[in-house]
Amino acid sequence: MSPLFIPAILITLLFFFSGFEKIKVFTQSSSKFASKMGLSLTLGKLAISGAIVLELLAPVIIAAYMFTRAFSLVPFFKLSVLALSMFTILVTVLYHNPFKSNEKYYAFMSNVSTLGGLMALYVAV
Repeated sequence: MSPLFIPAILITLLFFFSGFEKIKVFTQSSSKFASKMGLSLTLGKLAISGAIVLELLAPVIIAAYMFTRAFSLVPFFKLSVLALSMFTILVTVLYHNPFKSNEKYYAFMSNVSTLGGLMALYVAV
């Protein structure tokens, strides 16, 4: 087990729980996203489904690699960290942009901090 196992769990835990939350409010999340992006509801559902898969699968892959240190998981680990990083950047721009509203400052800073943690994980492997 890597000494970064616990930090990796803590960094990715938010994504994992967010994935389950999106399942619980799938219809609401899909319609809100579709409306915000000017997409059809079908595309909104597809996008939210992709987000759910990413948020549930990537943390599991990251934890599995950090626990086992199996060399065969390195490419999946790196891809998972990069995907969560890109997702975080996208969500930050779309939903937590402090330039659009001062109320978004703390959510923005939280996402910046999460991105820093993901970067640290990426370079540590």
